Amino acid sequence: MRQNRSIQNLLLVFLFIPLTAISQQGTDEITHREEVTIIGSFDPSINEAFKINLQPTNEISPNDEKPSFTFEALEVVQPTEIVSDPITPVAINPSTRENTYNNMLLAGIGSLLTPYLEYFHSHGQRNQYRFNAHAHHISSFTNIRDYQKSPYSKSGFDLDYTKFLNNHLLNTGFNYQFNTNRYYGYKPDDFPSADFSNDQLKQNFNLVEANVGLTSNYKSKKKLHHDFNLNAWYYFDNYKSAETSINFDFNAFKEYALSDLLEYQHLGMKGHVTYFGSTNSIGSATSMLITATPYFKGNYGMFSFDAGLQFNFLNTTSLDFYFYPVLQASANLIDESLTAFAGIDGSVEYQGYRKLTTINPWLNPVATLDWDRGMRVFGGFRGNVAHKVNYSIQGSWKKFNNMYFFINEPQVIPGFISSYPQNKFITLFDKGSRVSLDAQVTYTVQKSVKVWVGGQINSYSLDSLEQPYHKPLSNFQLGASFVIKQKLTVETELFGSGKRYALDVATFSINEVTLDPYVDFNVSLNYQLNEQFSVWLSGTNLLNNQYQRYYQYPVQGWQVMGGITYRF
Repeated sequence: MRQNRSIQNLLLVFLFIPLTAISQQGTDEITHREEVTIIGSFDPSINEAFKINLQPTNEISPNDEKPSFTFEALEVVQPTEIVSDPITPVAINPSTRENTYNNMLLAGIGSLLTPYLEYFHSHGQRNQYRFNAHAHHISSFTNIRDYQKSPYSKSGFDLDYTKFLNNHLLNTGFNYQFNTNRYYGYKPDDFPSADFSNDQLKQNFNLVEANVGLTSNYKSKKKLHHDFNLNAWYYFDNYKSAETSINFDFNAFKEYALSDLLEYQHLGMKGHVTYFGSTNSIGSATSMLITATPYFKGNYGMFSFDAGLQFNFLNTTSLDFYFYPVLQASANLIDESLTAFAGIDGSVEYQGYRKLTTINPWLNPVATLDWDRGMRVFGGFRGNVAHKVNYSIQGSWKKFNNMYFFINEPQVIPGFISSYPQNKFITLFDKGSRVSLDAQVTYTVQKSVKVWVGGQINSYSLDSLEQPYHKPLSNFQLGASFVIKQKLTVETELFGSGKRYALDVATFSINEVTLDPYVDFNVSLNYQLNEQFSVWLSGTNLLNNQYQRYYQYPVQGWQVMGGITYRF
């Protein structure tokens, strides 16, 4: 026993040795991989749409930014996000469901000449292995009136395999995505001399990604729990721009009785080592980020906390060192009904080509890429009322050193009016701060009726730029879902955004432009014919508002799509 305890203590000492810097490049926060382990029988189904983004949980570090670019059957804005869509497990009541299915196929067609196909597969043996597969395609060939041609497509597949070992889970995955779109943001009649060929307007993004991970699965809290994951991807476009990332994440912790005052406590170390390399038609760059965070977690009664110190070694053209405190605390003021939380943390984040083109697919392939770093302070409340109303309200202040903003690429020589369109974007970076308020509420009237409402308000203070260009200052969503006689499901959502700012760079002087607020309305219907077959109908942008999410890029008008779902 003494020898084993000595070995454990020695491992813990080595675990907390600070990592030293090595050369090359960094992390990209969007390189996440969504994975779902399904144990038991699997009954594929369509994920519920319009879910509330913030749910009451024990985590006290809500994301500062919430990318919501998951694959959808209908797109209002031309989509190009490349992400892996997981299969969501369905809870099955054996007394009411006798048949389960490992496959699900969705097929449909839309009013904008939009074919849609999606397939899910999952099988395995309990506590032995689980295999998931997913493939999808959606495309549109209808153009926006008066504008350049605007077809797009999204296609891809991903595979995931999990092996259950004695005390570990071994997970591997592969993902390939291929998205296409056009630089359609101008009216050809306004630029008769801008005779672009199709090859000059086409853009596509390819992603090849793989990962392998090992996670401990001990029942005892006294063991040294650990999680290791190695992820690598290669991302490239139609204009010789490419990005490579290799990322190793780790987390290890062990329960220790350091103080009799706390009911639960453990020490741990987490971090990552990420190499990043980018190339385009005018140059290349590499860098590396090493992050290590020793931390301590504990709880006493109604109080829980997480304290640590994050060390960051960033090697680009020079070697830089940054460290941030990590402190998060929560208090369960009313059991299961009201929890207060607050915290402070920091991050070093690469704003790379994959991340930026996921957000804005019309970015110039040689746009500037850079690192951002900063601290964040946040706090708020979450909870539920009578197990029917879930709510969350959070305020935050973030100080950033180098945040990205989009402006249309200038195509004008001073003193001359441009004869070329502003159909590509470039990046500008600035220091400053942002104050945000985010609130969301969902009300479950019955199991068959849900209503939700949410919104966010942002206020920026910038050092150099006049406005936070193409960053929404506010947004909201209001939705409801109904299940009628266990056959017909109806979902509706009304969402929108407040004003945004852009720059018009096509005249003698650069002028600030205010993009109008917009409101969008979506509806979806699903009718279950039997256990295996259902038919569905979806409508998006039913108010037919061709608003501009980005300057010079209006979205499509109303769209309707219908199809079938088959489980087998």
